[in-house]
Amino acid sequence: MNDLFDLEIGKIADLKDKMKIAFYAKIENLNVQEAVNKTDFLNLLLTDETGYTYAKKWDINEAEKKAFKIGQVVYVSGYGNEYNNKIQCIIEEIRLIDETDNVDLKTFYQSAPISEKELVNKIETYMGKISNPNLHLITKTIINKYKADFFVFPAASRNHHAYISGLAYHVLNMLELGESIGNTYPNINMDLLYAGIILHDIGKVIELSDYLAPEYTTVGKLIGHISLTYQEIGFVARELNIIGEEVILLQHLILSHHGLLEYGSPKRPLILEAEVLHLIDLFDSRINMINQELRDTDINDFSKRVYPLDGRSFYKHNR
Repeated sequence: MNDLFDLEIGKIADLKDKMKIAFYAKIENLNVQEAVNKTDFLNLLLTDETGYTYAKKWDINEAEKKAFKIGQVVYVSGYGNEYNNKIQCIIEEIRLIDETDNVDLKTFYQSAPISEKELVNKIETYMGKISNPNLHLITKTIINKYKADFFVFPAASRNHHAYISGLAYHVLNMLELGESIGNTYPNINMDLLYAGIILHDIGKVIELSDYLAPEYTTVGKLIGHISLTYQEIGFVARELNIIGEEVILLQHLILSHHGLLEYGSPKRPLILEAEVLHLIDLFDSRINMINQELRDTDINDFSKRVYPLDGRSFYKHNR
């Protein structure tokens, strides 16, 4: 066997019994278990673009128990071990990747179907259509404050748009839907609707921990993105010395965009634009969840059950 520092970087598919190997992988599952000798070990499911492997890191210390979580990309070195007619990896070294690792994260994480640059350009174009100076300034100030996170964060930790730049892509889809609806119903205040769409989920960059392996933060669990966004609008409006009904209306859109109290909205939609925002949000999130499942479904077959949509399975036809 070669020394670890002599190892070339391989792939999971290269893993063979009793062969030293090093590779980069994403942690898909992880738990700490106790071995027969009463020592603790890491039990992991690791994946890359070539497949998956189960892996074990024996005799771990307290720091190693807390160092890793599901969704992280790690460097692994060790050797293959045949067990129950399958090859698993016995890990000798595992660490989080850093800037010295030449790793393309797109290999391990799904991203929005359009680039971050395109998302920035298109959303900023819609922001420029907000003619009300107060709504425009509030929206621009908040987006600029959180811009680094807004354009890379997912829209959720699971379910809809749960991938890199999913939040901004969700917002762009909603803006395009809102524009189309506004052309049909000219009495909609498009300044208010555009501002509400752009800001409705901005609190998720506070509610979630990061964009690669997001977990709910303490403030996210205790307060939630709806209330966080409501507070942010009020804070920025006061900071900019903006006082007017449009601030209250915008905050109402945020508080009511989940539609029902049991879905987390402190208020039901009570103005036209709030109802439109809720319906657009619901429409885009549901279509995304269905499409995510249909993507991995064979033609003339049913998808896995989509639990947020009453556990329904959707048929993929060839029309």
